[in-house]
Amino acid sequence: MNETENPGTQLDNVIKNDTLIDLSADYAELAIDGILNEGVLRDIPAVGSVIGLVKFGNSINQYIFTKKVYSFLFELKSIPRTNRKQMIDKINESRKKQSKVGQVILELLDKVESDQKPAMLGKLMKAVIEEKIDFKSYLRLAHIVKSMFIDDLKMFKSLSSKITSSEIEITDEMTNFGLIEYKLPQLNLLNLGNSENKKEVGEYRSLTAIGKALADYS
Repeated sequence: MNETENPGTQLDNVIKNDTLIDLSADYAELAIDGILNEGVLRDIPAVGSVIGLVKFGNSINQYIFTKKVYSFLFELKSIPRTNRKQMIDKINESRKKQSKVGQVILELLDKVESDQKPAMLGKLMKAVIEEKIDFKSYLRLAHIVKSMFIDDLKMFKSLSSKITSSEIEITDEMTNFGLIEYKLPQLNLLNLGNSENKKEVGEYRSLTAIGKALADYS
């Protein structure tokens, strides 16, 4: 397979060029709702040029994957083309013999659920291009998005600003994926010269750096 026949390379090219401006918010909503058929989605240049190079076992798989690609790309359309191109080229040049950005993204999209996770991956890639996170952090965040139960992901995002409250329920997945950390009780010395002023502080929790990035950018 030469470079022009590689769907990962083609996805890189799509991210870097002007075809993203053809992606419509109306199409995005309809695609997610399952109303648009695969033919309409495939005919959109930004999507069709990638999908046409991917081999599928059946039309259902093709339709689902087409929706995923659309949902991911839609999150990048507001970024200036020059910014997209510069960042994708910069990342690819730094990865040497590793898979390029487009190939990594296609593999991720193939493995995630089709409803909301592709858009989350797109939003995180937008944060990379805008230099809010680096690509290494993207890969870690993408692994969390791929692996975490979608309802726990949604709960985490909705409650992240209130995570320090003891009334907020924390699931095992939130802690297991390193999104939240707990601080053990400690002594707070209000006055080093007076032991009576030593005050014990109870356990509290906070977002980790990776948890904050997931809450802010996905």
